[in-house]
Amino acid sequence: MLKPIVEPNASTVNAADFPHSGEPEEKLRFVLNYAVLAPSSHNTQPWLWEINGSEIELWADRSREMPALDASGRELIMSCGAALQHLRLTIYAFGYANIVSILPDPARPNLLARVHLSRPHQPLPDDELLFRYIAERHTNRQQFQARELAAELLQTLQQEAVQEEASLHFAQSQTDRDAIINLIEFGALVQSNDPAVRRDKADWIAPAHSRRHDGIPARALGLSDLISHVAPFALRVGESGEAQADKEGKLARSAPLLVVLCTDNEGPEAWLAAGQALSRVLLRARAEGVSASFFSQPIQVDEAWVQLRHALGIRNFPQLIFRLGYSEPTAEPAPATPRRPVNEVIADT
Repeated sequence: MLKPIVEPNASTVNAADFPHSGEPEEKLRFVLNYAVLAPSSHNTQPWLWEINGSEIELWADRSREMPALDASGRELIMSCGAALQHLRLTIYAFGYANIVSILPDPARPNLLARVHLSRPHQPLPDDELLFRYIAERHTNRQQFQARELAAELLQTLQQEAVQEEASLHFAQSQTDRDAIINLIEFGALVQSNDPAVRRDKADWIAPAHSRRHDGIPARALGLSDLISHVAPFALRVGESGEAQADKEGKLARSAPLLVVLCTDNEGPEAWLAAGQALSRVLLRARAEGVSASFFSQPIQVDEAWVQLRHALGIRNFPQLIFRLGYSEPTAEPAPATPRRPVNEVIADT
């Protein structure tokens, strides 16, 4: 029987409790405990699910969007794509096939996917491996070791991305690294000068001891309990753009590897693919003891996005930048961000 490495949700769900003899609706509700552990931009968790018998629909929750920071909805849909991949992996790991329809109804663009729980299916070793790390994967904003990632691992991560119709550009030359870091700093500076963007960010900072089930906890941002309560206000009224750019630049420079996730096309279907690919890449990396955190500024700032494509000489479409590396042996484990319980993400029917 599958055993998660840690309990994946505040509800203390355990894989051994999967209702193998239950109705399809029970099974789908259960696997949502793992789907909601997917990474999302600023931990907005912008997904809603609707269960109808043996089918489950994934909807974009536009009430949780960031209108200035993510005007196109790219990151919202990518976040939903990551949750979709978590759902699919969990269904496979519990021994069932699933049939997925992407954007099944053009008249309802917020309906992102429909998944049908199908026949019993013997899980592949990879399905079980990635599933086991769903509960352990957390975004890690701490410093990484200088230790390089093996070429074999990079090839495996690339294969995971390609499986979901995406690709990874590894910034292995100093020229590529410098270009990405410069654009991270430039993007951070631009965003710091935009009051609407600052408000979007401030809305998703969770102060210490907050009871909210979303947002980025102050501890994960390296803020003390006292500072965490004034940080959202300080961010809204203004922050030092130079200081923020310097902070982001230093974090990027210390990373052993910077990665650009790309797709061959743009638009909601490509963004869903990027989210699914990201999910697989992060879980595979975590299975090898590798952590990640994200730099979205060069993607969110249009001018930086154009410069990024030119600087790296890529023709496809960058969707996300992230760093990979090994945690320092003496570092505390990366804190988990909170998640909304399943009953809060199931749409009323």
